[in-house]
Amino acid sequence: MREIREQHDHTQEYLSNNTHLKIWDYESEQKFPSLGSISKFCEFYDISLEDFFAGMTYPKGQKK
Repeated sequence: MREIREQHDHTQEYLSNNTHLKIWDYESEQKFPSLGSISKFCEFYDISLEDFFAGMTYPKGQKK
C-alpha cells in the first residue's frame, strides 16, 4: 500500500481522509487489511486487485 500511495505523492492522512481506511495500521503492520479494505484502496487508485497482488511475495513453501 505504501508504495502505491507514495507513487501518487499522497500522505497517509490524505488517503485515510478520502477512503476512511486506517492506512497507518496497515503500513506499520499493526493490522492486516481485509479484502474489502484492499478493494476500497484499489478502487481509490483505479487499480485491479490482480495488479495489487501481482507484486506480492510469498514465504517459501506457500503457494499463491
